[in-house]
Amino acid sequence: MNTAQKIIATTRPYWGQSFTALAFGLMGSAVMGAIAWLVKPALDLVFVDKKMQYMIWIPIGVVVLFTVKGLLHFGQQYLMKQAGLSLIRDTQNKLHNHILHMPAGYFDKEASGILMSRVINDVKMISALFDEVLRACIIEIPKIVILMGIAFYRKWDMTAACLLIVPVFAYSARKLGKKVKQRSHEAQKNVSYLTHRLGESITGIKVIKVFNREGLRNEKFTGENKNVYRENVRAIRFKEINKLVIDCLTGLAIGFVLIYGGRQVVTGIVTPGDFASILTAIYLVFSPIKQVGESYTTLQGVLAAMERIEHVLNTKIEETGSIKIKEFKDGISFENVWFEFAKDTQMVLQDISLHVRAGEVIAIVGPSGAGKTTIAHLLPRFYTPTKGRIAIDGVDIREMDIHCLRALIGIVSQDIILFNDSVRENIAFGNLDASVGGIKRAADMAFASEFIEKMPQGYDTILGERGMTLSGGQRQRIAIARAILKNPPIMILDEATSSLDSVSEALVQKALEGLMKDRTTIVIAHRLSTIKNADRIVVLKDGRITDVGTHEELLTKNETYRSLYHTFAMTEDEDKQR
Repeated sequence: MNTAQKIIATTRPYWGQSFTALAFGLMGSAVMGAIAWLVKPALDLVFVDKKMQYMIWIPIGVVVLFTVKGLLHFGQQYLMKQAGLSLIRDTQNKLHNHILHMPAGYFDKEASGILMSRVINDVKMISALFDEVLRACIIEIPKIVILMGIAFYRKWDMTAACLLIVPVFAYSARKLGKKVKQRSHEAQKNVSYLTHRLGESITGIKVIKVFNREGLRNEKFTGENKNVYRENVRAIRFKEINKLVIDCLTGLAIGFVLIYGGRQVVTGIVTPGDFASILTAIYLVFSPIKQVGESYTTLQGVLAAMERIEHVLNTKIEETGSIKIKEFKDGISFENVWFEFAKDTQMVLQDISLHVRAGEVIAIVGPSGAGKTTIAHLLPRFYTPTKGRIAIDGVDIREMDIHCLRALIGIVSQDIILFNDSVRENIAFGNLDASVGGIKRAADMAFASEFIEKMPQGYDTILGERGMTLSGGQRQRIAIARAILKNPPIMILDEATSSLDSVSEALVQKALEGLMKDRTTIVIAHRLSTIKNADRIVVLKDGRITDVGTHEELLTKNETYRSLYHTFAMTEDEDKQR
């Protein structure tokens, strides 16, 4: 798609506003032409023909014309800026929606700050399509044509001589425009890194403080900011050089008209009115020419931003199947599943085969890095197996509608995500149609209602970013209430009590037991109580299943499990002593 096609495709939804603004702009251009045209008869009537009765009408005419011009300019600018804001709004909505539907694996590779910069900074840049680029094309260019037409009509040879500098304009704009595009691209890329650094500093503020690394983080931020400053200064320099070239050439053109035209007035070849009309037209025409030149350099920055936005929009969204399953009956099957995070890297999971019966509680244990959480993330299709397949009730999950698949699954993990909304909204995230009573019952079942009701506004209390005003156990219980309200037939518990103190863990454990009741549950476990109560235990090591059995069976026959069991036992003893 070439540049013109990109601009047309981007601006098409706003053509109604644009064409109305165009009409105002064209009328404004006609008024400017009228001002330049009327200079000759006005001056000749009053100062050459000495008809002083017309003197009173000249200032009145000037006031009327400039008032009309101002009103038309207001309408044109208002509509253009409104269209630009509409473009920002719609593009940001489109980007946000696309990001929500991109594969989860994409976010393992792309920093959140970079994506935020695309949605905020790059989108803001493309609004200049209306503010500057289209305005120059549909308003300033007609002004140039009208004013040059008047100048040609009055004195074609003098006007033609002035036009000899136009190729210099064009060369300057093209040459410097390329440099502006390059520098703008680098500047926006550095802004995305800067946004990422800022986000890291805010979310990691406690870690930064406890390690006394404010200086180090500030040094990194300052370095990124220096890069942004440097590239922006370079872009500004090239833009201003282009303006300087235009101003110098404008001075040359007007100087030529004064010398050449002034001599012709003295010798009587042209009247003072003709000379003033030409001089006015030439003077007025260079302002829109300057704006057209500036809009070209702006366009290069806009195109660079559009390329970065397109990179996000061209990222494939999650693939979904067409089979819609509303209920879960039989079981989950992992059939010879292999998985790697990136092509030609080490396999994280190797030849995983496992059948989980409906209603069964399966605990997965293994050393750190064995692939336990990866198995949990494959089931809701956060990732897709490299080889093999996962089936629910005999249907490959890749062939299932992805929303139907995820409607069957609930997850509670150690890394709890709560939103900067009320307690009520966070719990209702599990079921948007839930009643107030249903939300409170879910909180009761999760042993969360007691502390919620003590909060300043109860269920309407805003939790703040990630719910960091709550303790770990409180956040966990709200997450469990959210899962209870969703009421899925399949639950994944990913080390849900690993970072809690013994008191909080006891409450959370009770809540989890209620959550697991009558559900098919896959538990990534490190607590003895959870492991012992599982129907079966899967031992994972180096991405492979080394054994499956009950607690008693594995204690006698699996060395890895015995080692893990003793480690878990020692950890729990230490926790009790504390």
